[in-house]
Amino acid sequence: MKLETEEDSNEWLEAAKALAVVSAWSALGLFERLQAGPVAPAELPADARAVATTLPVLLHIGLVTTDGDRVALTARGARLLADRAMPTERSLGMLRDLSRMGDVLRDGGPVRDDAGKSKGTRGGTLSDDVEHTARFLDMLYRSSEQPARSTLAWLAPGLPARASILDLGGGHGRYARAFADAGYDVTLFDQPIVVDLAKKRHGDVLRYIAGDFHRAETFGGPYDLVLLCNIVHGESTEANASIIARAAQSLRAGGRIAIRDMMLDEQQQAPASAVFFGLTMLFYTEEGTSPTVSRIRGWYEKAGLRDFRLIVDDRHQIALATKG
Repeated sequence: MKLETEEDSNEWLEAAKALAVVSAWSALGLFERLQAGPVAPAELPADARAVATTLPVLLHIGLVTTDGDRVALTARGARLLADRAMPTERSLGMLRDLSRMGDVLRDGGPVRDDAGKSKGTRGGTLSDDVEHTARFLDMLYRSSEQPARSTLAWLAPGLPARASILDLGGGHGRYARAFADAGYDVTLFDQPIVVDLAKKRHGDVLRYIAGDFHRAETFGGPYDLVLLCNIVHGESTEANASIIARAAQSLRAGGRIAIRDMMLDEQQQAPASAVFFGLTMLFYTEEGTSPTVSRIRGWYEKAGLRDFRLIVDDRHQIALATKG
C-alpha cells in the first residue's frame, strides 16, 4: 500500500466502501438469495434504491453480473460464497469499530461499544458461552487447513519417528490433527470448554490436557516439539516470556519450540499481515500485538533455548529454537 497522492487516498476510501457493500449484502443474505439463480433486483429483500445504488459496486468488483433485468452471481462470487470467503457482517462490525480509531488512539484500546463497554476479549473463547466459543473455533478451523499443512511440511523433517508433540493453546485442533494424522503422538492443551469441543471434533485421535496456560506450572511431557500457533500475538511480553519458559521445561533435550504467528521485521514495516493485524490486537485485546522477530528470539534466549531459526511462510512465519 502507498499514500503518495490524493488519488491514493481516494482509492483507499473506495476500497472501504466496497468492503462495506459486500459485507452488508452478506449480512442481509442477498448473495445466498442469488445462489438459486438470477433474480430481478426488486425481488431482493432490501430497499430498492439502496440495491440499485450498491449493485454497480458489485458489478465493478466482479461478484455479480446482470442482463439488465436480472442479477446473478459470477463464477467468482459463487466460489467465494461456497468457500465462506465472502466478507460478512463481522467486517461491518470491524468498520464500525475502526470509525472509533481516534478514541482508541487518544485513550488506548480495547475499543468500546456504543454503551462505552470494552470489546476486549481473550482469544474469542468464553467459558460460559459454548455456542459462541464453538462458532469462533469453527471459523478458525475453516481458515487453518493450508497453514496446518504447511506447518507440518516445514517441521516434520526435523522430528523423530513417533515424536511426542504438544499443541499449546491448540483450540480447534487443526494443527494438532495434521501432525496426528502423519503418525505423531499429539497432545492438545487448552481451556476445559475448548478441550470439550476439540474432543467432539477429533475424538481419541489426540490426547488432551485441560488447563489455563497462563497459570499451569507444567504442560506435561517431555515433548519433542511444542507448537504455539497464533498464540503469542494475544499476550503481553511478560506473559509470553513465562509461557515460553514453562514450555521449554516440558521439552526433552534436543526438543524444539515452534511459534507460528505474524511477526514484524526489525524495521516494523513488514509484512503487511503483521502490520495490520497489530491493529486488531489493539482494538480487541488488553495487551496483544504483532511481535517483532527479535522479541521472540529474546523469549527463547531467556528460556535457555538455542539455534534460533526463522521460516517465512506466506502470511505467517515460524520461529524455531532448540533445547540444549
